[in-house]
Amino acid sequence: MRISRLIFGFDIDGVLTDDDNGQENIWLARASAYFSKPIVKHSFYIDEALGLARDDLFAFLEDETIPILTSVTPRQGCVQVLRGLLQAGYEVHLITARSEFLRPVTEDWLHRYQVPYTALHMSPSLEEDYSKGERCDQLGVQFFVDDHYPNCIDTADRGVYTLLFHASHNKHFSCPPEITRVYNWREIAQHIAALTG
Repeated sequence: MRISRLIFGFDIDGVLTDDDNGQENIWLARASAYFSKPIVKHSFYIDEALGLARDDLFAFLEDETIPILTSVTPRQGCVQVLRGLLQAGYEVHLITARSEFLRPVTEDWLHRYQVPYTALHMSPSLEEDYSKGERCDQLGVQFFVDDHYPNCIDTADRGVYTLLFHASHNKHFSCPPEITRVYNWREIAQHIAALTG
């Protein structure tokens, strides 16, 4: 499959950010220390991972979200790949589940690490459902990378070329044929080259 003028979409947390090495996740490690509770299950959701009620998370999220978001670094190779896409004239949309109120800290992080992009798309609020597949449809995104398995299903079901970035919370999922698991940005670059080369 070769497409001449792709529009690209990338998640931020777990794809651009180096916050999960496939075995452990910074959010779960910090929450485990914060609550003095062991991680009982590898899950995307902190409450599930620690066996907590969702309401128990508010203080942790209030105290730790900004410190975590500002302390993580970009994954090796991501800035170079995104820069190459933009220099070649492609659109690069960052599509994140982060809520709109986190836009300033997100834009600061992107600027600090010189992460290039065309546009940043965020969830309107914590209370509203947000479909990354729907956002990809709206933007015309044809290539998308995320670490959250349900988001990958959502985009792949809409015909988007979808890569699942390997993470501790998704390592037990088997990918259907329309989703490919990747372990680093070198592999993402190989997929891009195969489609644009």
